Amino acid sequence: MAGQTTILEHIRAVHGNLKPTLQTVADAVLADPDTVRRMNLRQLASHSGVSEASISRFVRGIGLENYRDFGLRLAEISPTDPTKAHPATPQGVYDNIGRTDTAETILSKIAHRQIDVARSGLATLDPEALEQAARMIVSAGPVLFLAAGSSCLAAESGVVRFGRMGIPAMFHQDRNNQTILAASLPKDALVIAISDSGRTAQTVEATQAARNSGLPAIVITSYPESPLAKLADVTLATPSAYEPAGGEPLYESMVAKYGQLLAVDALYSLTAVLDYDRALEHLGRGDPHIKTSRRIAHDDDRP
Repeated sequence: MAGQTTILEHIRAVHGNLKPTLQTVADAVLADPDTVRRMNLRQLASHSGVSEASISRFVRGIGLENYRDFGLRLAEISPTDPTKAHPATPQGVYDNIGRTDTAETILSKIAHRQIDVARSGLATLDPEALEQAARMIVSAGPVLFLAAGSSCLAAESGVVRFGRMGIPAMFHQDRNNQTILAASLPKDALVIAISDSGRTAQTVEATQAARNSGLPAIVITSYPESPLAKLADVTLATPSAYEPAGGEPLYESMVAKYGQLLAVDALYSLTAVLDYDRALEHLGRGDPHIKTSRRIAHDDDRP
């Protein structure tokens, strides 16, 4: 557990990795941490509707030694902690924002959620998995990104990032093209599949086509036990934002995508470090064009 991550942020980050019974305990803690901090193990078991053994498993599941450690971590949280400063809105238009919110509370909620995701990423993203994924990319040929919906943002970012350092990367939003390319690429290619839930049908389908063709797969998801993650050689776990089985809100929050962008940025950066000279050479080729594109033309520059 990262030292800079509060216990509530950590529970939220690993929620998707827990078994259903332990998720029930996590939900009870996140819903009312002030009440839970005054409970002993037996009381929390009764409050959550689970056995005392399940509470002990929950504590170990979030990386703590015993219930006493759990109580101490809860006690460290101040009443103004941003992870509980704004309670959940039963029904809202965007990421816990409801009818009574003002400009001030909206800005506060969104800013705190972005901070939560960044901090939680320290708990969910495994450095060893990240290094394994980066080494796969260094030794691979072309890289195909697979994604759908708002996860396309991370895929498009990845194409530019890796392309800039000389790694041929591609992404097509059309689901048929994704599947066809995944099945047709040469044997030295690999795929990077991105899905918060790990259950997006077209992403799972295209990744399966890649695996059937013998291609390795890196998966970026919030749910390491999801169907997509089961197809992965390496899984990069991002902070979970909603339930995986169709429980996401109608207006899905873009804040949740920052975890994916964080994973792509970290993966790109480590890949560049592992192949430093190559990265510098190719980045140097592109820099002059970036500078040119940002120059405002004056009247005397125009033909």
